[in-house]
Amino acid sequence: MKKTRRSRVIASIGATLATILLIAGCSTSPDSNGSPEEPGASESSLLPAAEGKTSYPLTLESPYGETILEERPERIAAIVPNAIDTELLLSLGVTPVLTSNFVSEGGYLEEHGSAELDTYEFMMGEDIPIEAIAASNPDLIVTVGWVPGYGELRDYYQQLSKIAPVVTSPESSQRIIPWQDSIRVLGETLDLSGAAEAVIAEHDERFAQVRADHPEFDGLTATWAIYYGPTNGLQYFSQPGSAPAAFLADLGFSENPNATEFVTDTKVSDELLSKIDADVLILGQSAAASEAEMQELTGRDLFQNLGAVSSGQFVQLPPKTDDGGDLLWAITSGGPIGNAWAVERVVPQIADVF
Repeated sequence: MKKTRRSRVIASIGATLATILLIAGCSTSPDSNGSPEEPGASESSLLPAAEGKTSYPLTLESPYGETILEERPERIAAIVPNAIDTELLLSLGVTPVLTSNFVSEGGYLEEHGSAELDTYEFMMGEDIPIEAIAASNPDLIVTVGWVPGYGELRDYYQQLSKIAPVVTSPESSQRIIPWQDSIRVLGETLDLSGAAEAVIAEHDERFAQVRADHPEFDGLTATWAIYYGPTNGLQYFSQPGSAPAAFLADLGFSENPNATEFVTDTKVSDELLSKIDADVLILGQSAAASEAEMQELTGRDLFQNLGAVSSGQFVQLPPKTDDGGDLLWAITSGGPIGNAWAVERVVPQIADVF
């Protein structure tokens, strides 16, 4: 399958996200009764060795139906358009046979082998390519972390289930499904539950250390917003249930009471600009916004009069980091690898305004 490279559609991704958004032990194989054998060598270089905790056949329940996974899979197609499912698989040491071309957007997955993955081309507003998914010959299709901004998964489920068993995240009313919930589902499905818990524990330890190192964050409110230029405007992304809200909470910040204003509509009009105020304001500049446009926004009296700005507790993030990564993507999409990469780069900038 042909590999695709980074697609420059950050503005469209931002609009879509606004409407929504390492490790294992021993191998097993199922016996004739569906019970795991003693752990042994890994069956496939695409997966770490099995842990011997999951028994097959395994029923994969979803809000749209159920499928049966007869044995531990080897060829896994990860098809969520923003590639959060692929990030979770890579964090477990699993190599999918197919992923979305957006896997390269943040830049931080490259050291985990994302550049070598076969990808399908996804365009905003279009259907996912069922034919390309089928052509990857998967024995499991992963859709964990799917968000409504990419269309409804229920519209694809029946087609996908005819190709291979389908694993989904638990049903959720949140804007973005917490990656911890999704990785636990993957851990059980792939007989890597221990590995999944290790990823979560590593994340928790990392952020606990940040909170210990920066007690000045404790109890303060914070806003995470991104400016996409005149077309898509200023968007508020740290509303309840979002990945940025979880990231800020992990840093020690308290929920901004104004955040509820943007649960159903993330667009920040002039009339709502005062609502983005907080103890700390973090504003990202999308690649769709020019320097002049960003300066025009932040130079206005309405913006300068925000409490966080006038007090100096305002952090402005560029479209790209010095090493070419995308902090805006990492934090707005939400995943363990992106969070670990982002926290090293964002926390020093926040700490500098205190």
